[in-house]
Amino acid sequence: MARPPATRLQLSGQRLLARRMMHALVRGDVAMHDDPLRVQSLSLAVGGVLATLVVVAGAVVGLVQPQRVPDSAPIVIAHDTGALYVRVGDTLHPVLNLASARLIARQAANPVSASEKSIASAKRGPLMGIPGAPATIGEPLRDQAWTVCDGENTVVGLGDSALEDLDSTRPVLVTPRGEGVATTYLLYDGQRAAVDRRNVAVVRALHLDGVDPIPVSRTLLDVVPEVPAIAAPYIDGAGAPGPPTLGGVTIGAVVSIQRVGTDERYVVLRDGLQLVGEVAADLIGFTYDVHARPASIVAPAEIVTLPISDSLPVNSFPQRARTPVGVADGRTVCARWRAGVSQTRTSSNTVISVGEWPYGDPAAITPLVQADGQGPNVDSVVMPGGVSAYVRSARIVGDDGTTGPRFLLTDAGVVFGVHDDDAAKFVGLKQYPEAAPWPIIAHLPRGPELSVDGASVVRDGLPAPS
Repeated sequence: MARPPATRLQLSGQRLLARRMMHALVRGDVAMHDDPLRVQSLSLAVGGVLATLVVVAGAVVGLVQPQRVPDSAPIVIAHDTGALYVRVGDTLHPVLNLASARLIARQAANPVSASEKSIASAKRGPLMGIPGAPATIGEPLRDQAWTVCDGENTVVGLGDSALEDLDSTRPVLVTPRGEGVATTYLLYDGQRAAVDRRNVAVVRALHLDGVDPIPVSRTLLDVVPEVPAIAAPYIDGAGAPGPPTLGGVTIGAVVSIQRVGTDERYVVLRDGLQLVGEVAADLIGFTYDVHARPASIVAPAEIVTLPISDSLPVNSFPQRARTPVGVADGRTVCARWRAGVSQTRTSSNTVISVGEWPYGDPAAITPLVQADGQGPNVDSVVMPGGVSAYVRSARIVGDDGTTGPRFLLTDAGVVFGVHDDDAAKFVGLKQYPEAAPWPIIAHLPRGPELSVDGASVVRDGLPAPS
């Protein structure tokens, strides 16, 4: 049988009993001479209603009478249109970009949002700014390597993590793209040397038989310091009798000295003996028709009284011959440059690597308008989004980048000149500029120079593109 519904009187009594129980818990007495909990509930309800009314009234006032542009804001952005303005005195000027606004304001301020209606009520002036200057300037990267990779196109990148799996131990035979295969370079030990593939001695000494050069961009080659061409040196008096202590070995012959754990090669000269590497020894042997003893091995005691010479210019040659990587290997060639001053012949700011294409994520690559595929231009840039690079240009060797011109590289791959330290500070570049290789900077697309004077130019408008 269904339970009969409760009457209004029963519900009222139940609520009374509930309030008495709460009263007893709070006051320790069931006698309800007063009811503070009821007063508290009413106060809470009234407060909530009043707060809601205040919020609604504020919103209505904001719509009817928008907030005025703060007088202290040097840069203002219209939140409903995105238009940017800069304050000069008591006048708001429309400005082309954030970099220009900061240069005009002479401080790295961020825009303050305001409505277009409130901006329209302020005193306004003509257009200002540098056409093409950066719209945003990201946080500068620090201590980054600069890379150039040549595969199907030419890519410039910052950072070397993508090159970790590439082989940096093998020499590479290359030719500058678009300049003819007669110009050929061997890349090794972070440097490049011209080689003449028509010279049989050079081909055999460097193991170039059957190796065709890989076409690479001039940008990559320019990042690699050039040393003298690899060719057999001129030996004065080649074929004439050598020192009597060598038992008839002629000048120009290469002899070997067996030492503990290694063999050393020396070429016999008029003024003594010169220690040479494997490549130099083979070049001389393939070039000069001189005759040494059949084994070309002499005892250390036979040369101990002979002077050691350094007259042959072969110190930059590779020490050992190894078949270089060529076009048939299907490898990508990368050059990585890091700032620093090389101290010795064998040290270099550049590392040459070969391997598979290192940039697998197409989203990480920003294409450039100047891209020309297999042409001489840089085609794209690999750089994290939302960052920049503040640099001074440096020579690829022997330069720490403390005196070169200043540049800003944005994540779009565009280089902007920075006029002076003040201009750098005003646009938000507070750190000291790092060194960057001039050959890479020179091959990237160039934007206008960032300067206070350039940003302060007033304009009625921009000319139509031609």
